[in-house]
Amino acid sequence: MRLRARLSLISAVVTTASTLVVGGIAINSQHQSQIALIDNSLNQVVTAVQPKTNAALSEALFAVQQSDLSLTLIYYTDPQSPLVLSESNLSADLDPSDSQVKAALAHPVSISATESYRLRAISLLNDEYILIAANLQEVESRFETDRFHLILFILLCLLIATLVTWFFFRRDIQKIESLILTAEEISLGESRIDIKVDGGNSEIDQLASSLNRMVATLRRTAEVEELANQRMQEFLGDASHELRTPLTVIRGYIELLAGTRFRDEDQRAKAFDRLASEIARMESLINDLLFLAESGTSRQVEFENVELSLLLLSHTQDFKQVNVSRKVELRIAPSIFISGSAALLSRLLTNIFSNVARHTPADAPVHVTLEASVNRVRLLIEDGGPGLPGSAYEYGPQNFQRFDKSRSREGGGSGLGMSIIFAIVQELGGKIRLLRSDLGGLALEIYFDKLTA
Repeated sequence: MRLRARLSLISAVVTTASTLVVGGIAINSQHQSQIALIDNSLNQVVTAVQPKTNAALSEALFAVQQSDLSLTLIYYTDPQSPLVLSESNLSADLDPSDSQVKAALAHPVSISATESYRLRAISLLNDEYILIAANLQEVESRFETDRFHLILFILLCLLIATLVTWFFFRRDIQKIESLILTAEEISLGESRIDIKVDGGNSEIDQLASSLNRMVATLRRTAEVEELANQRMQEFLGDASHELRTPLTVIRGYIELLAGTRFRDEDQRAKAFDRLASEIARMESLINDLLFLAESGTSRQVEFENVELSLLLLSHTQDFKQVNVSRKVELRIAPSIFISGSAALLSRLLTNIFSNVARHTPADAPVHVTLEASVNRVRLLIEDGGPGLPGSAYEYGPQNFQRFDKSRSREGGGSGLGMSIIFAIVQELGGKIRLLRSDLGGLALEIYFDKLTA
């Protein structure tokens, strides 16, 4: 059942029930009040009569004539020949049963006949009775009329309630129907949808605002996924090219070595060295690809307490030994521990310093900072190289991304160093930012949770 029908049905049920209860109570109260007035007149006649005296008939007749209502007075000696002492607007013949007469001695009773009437009885001597009756036709007719009017009133209230419900909920129902259509479009994959929001504070407007935010999130997610797929395709093309290049070289040298061209031992040694170099390059690329693929799975990493200060100092010393022409400035706070994997942290630092060595001039300065706050550890490594393209600082490192497609070919690497750095930091539960260094190049800022005692 649609919402519009449910609202109309609920409105109809509530209106009918409330009107029926209130109107029914009012009509019934009025009907009982009119019956009570008749009973009061009948009881006044009974009270005015002394049944055990000879003046009972005259007293009853006088009381009937003084009553505000039109009453019928009958002297009841023989059921076959009742004597009517005073007539009223009651035209039906009064022929009550013995049980009805006996009941009327105690209180007024209603009797259904050609015309309904209310009966009261007075017992006299010698099993004689005085019967006083009042016509109920007018009361019952008014009661039926009131019930008919109540039905008309209920129908009118139903009409008004339906119109009011339609008027007040029309716009909300239209909004809900519009949201349903929008949700169906979203389910079909359409994310470039703007839902109109009136700026109200109703639940429907809040739902529309929430859907707008959800659509915006889906749109951003779709754009990020599309960009990631594009980068993935570009990377696969580059990786296949880089694998094809050493394979071509290896195949060429194998053919040469298998032939008679390279007979000199020096030439053969150089050829084998070139083969080893190309094989190492392929091995490095494949290892990097495997690492990135595994970093996206739920592999188990064994965490331990690692003294990052000591590990960083060891890698910087190695870097300084290899890069003697660089000015390396160290600001490493001692005894800083984090929870992580020593192997992953070592690979992280190796990739960072390898990138610096490969992509910056040989004399470019390097600053290394390690410091700790109350609950965080900050690692900052800056270089004086050319830096990265502007978009890299905005989007940050992503898996399977090269910031400069020529870097891997020029430097001999796979071009995945930053992607591996990003994957390791994520796996260790840290955060990484790419910043412009005060030295002119790239600044890598990495945060880890500090290990507290």
